[in-house]
Amino acid sequence: MPPGAPPPARDTPQPGDWTPFDSKVQFEIADLLYRRAETSASNIDSLFEIWARSVHESDAFAPFKDHNDMYTTIDSSVLGDVPWQCMVTQVPEDVDEREASWMRTSYEVWFRDPDIVVSNMLRNTDFDGQFDMCPYIELDEEGNRQWSNVMSGNIAWRRSVSRTTDNLCTKNCELTTGYTTG
Repeated sequence: MPPGAPPPARDTPQPGDWTPFDSKVQFEIADLLYRRAETSASNIDSLFEIWARSVHESDAFAPFKDHNDMYTTIDSSVLGDVPWQCMVTQVPEDVDEREASWMRTSYEVWFRDPDIVVSNMLRNTDFDGQFDMCPYIELDEEGNRQWSNVMSGNIAWRRSVSRTTDNLCTKNCELTTGYTTG
C-alpha cells in the first residue's frame, strides 16, 4: 500500500457463514485442536476415529474425517486469499562432514507472505480491538522485564521512543510492518 493511502475495505462475512467450514461447530473444533491446544496430527486422527465410532449408531458424523481433512479445510480459508510459498534453505559451501547433520541438510520452509497476512489482519473486523499495536514494557511483581510479543520487544520500544512523542503507535506500526494505522 502506498504511504498515506487509505486501507482497503474490510471483508464482512455474512452472519452464519463459516466458509470454508461447514458449521460453527466444525470451526470451533478446528480452532480448539489446531490453534489453542496445538494437538498433534495422530491425536487428531485418534479423536476423530473415536468420535466417528461413537456417532455411528445415530447416523451422525464427526466434524472432520481426520487431521488431513481438518488441515485442508483450514488451508482453504479464503480470508485474504494469501497463497502458500516455499523457500528451500541452502547448505553453505564451507560446511564439512564433521558438522551436525542438521547443518548439512536443506529444508523446505512453507510460509504465507507476512506483509499480506498483516495487511489482511488489519483489515479484518474479527481482529478489531483484539491486539494493541503500541509498544510497551511489561514488568512482573519483582520489576523483571516480561517478553510476550513483538510490541513488548526492544526494537519496537527503541524505535518508537526514538521518534517524536506524537502518535507513537502509528509510527511504530509503520516501522514494524510497513503499514500505517491512522
